[in-house]
Parts: sequence; C-alpha cells; structure tokens
Amino acid sequence: MSIIHIFIREAIVNIINENKELLKIPLRQKSKFEGWLKFELASYLELNGMKSVEVESKVVYRRDRTDITFFHDENPYSIELKTPNTNWKQEGINNNTRPITKNINSIVDDTKKLNSNYGIIAFVLFSVPTDDTRWKSYLDRIVEKTGIELTVENNCSIVNMPIDDKGYCDVVVCTYMSKRYHSW
Repeated sequence: MSIIHIFIREAIVNIINENKELLKIPLRQKSKFEGWLKFELASYLELNGMKSVEVESKVVYRRDRTDITFFHDENPYSIELKTPNTNWKQEGINNNTRPITKNINSIVDDTKKLNSNYGIIAFVLFSVPTDDTRWKSYLDRIVEKTGIELTVENNCSIVNMPIDDKGYCDVVVCTYMSKRYHSW
C-alpha cells in the first residue's frame, strides 16, 4: 500500500504551521481556504520533487478534473482536497452555522469518484475546540460510507492554531488513499 498520502499529510501540516498567522482570519470566520491551500500544496509538491504538478487538471487516464495532479516514480496521482468547517461553537470564532454533514458527504463522494490506487483524499477539518474529540465521529462516518480503513493514528494529524491573542483551536488534517484495499 502506498504511503504517499502520509507525505501529503505532512506537507499540509507543514504549510499550516508555516502560515498560522495568515490562517487566523479564515479560522475565526469559519471561511474555507481550499483554493489557497491547493496552490500552496502544489508548490510544495513541485519543490519536493514531484513531476508535472498541475492544479484543476486531468490525469492521463481520467476524464474528470481533480484538485491537484502529479507524477511520482512514474505513477500518476490525483488529490481531492477539502477544507470542511464545523458548526461547533467556540469563543473567538464566529457562530456561523455551517452544514458539516454536507461537507463530510462531499468527502465521501470524492472518495468514491477517485476510487483508484493513485487517488488521494486530503481534508483539513476546522475549527475544532482544543482537545475535543467529536470530530472522530465524522471519520467513522467516512469509514462506514466508503469501506476505507481509517484510523486517527495512521491517517490524521492535529495542529493547534491560534485564533487571536488568547484563544486557540485545533485543525484536523486527514489523508488517505481512495481505493478500498482488499485481501483478495
């Protein structure tokens, strides 16, 4: 099984850590930042040796566009990237109600769409109150609806983020391969 998704997760964590000040704004507003992250990740991939990195492009064997495509060890990879926001209340963060169920369903749909040994799903779930574990139920929902084996230990990283001068929240970075692996 490929570990490229781990490299992708570590890349996203690095990008987030390097941009904590910038990300205070979308975190406080519960504003998605997928477009920005997509180009940051594409640049990171290219700077770290991935070939033919493109955004919103088609890989040779696919008809539909994916967020990021690249080649590694002569294999074509596609990444579907999401930045789902939560609807949990937290001091210092706007109380905008966001339909997290639709966000999670979109991740499930992307998993089914890619369904490839070379498809990678990456998402950054925000904002999560520090040390709150409710987000794990959404990971369970993705497992239930896709059959993909996901665990917190193997697929997720948590980054603690400042939202203002005194408050913090967590963001959960999760990556996995979109193909359901069978033992047969």
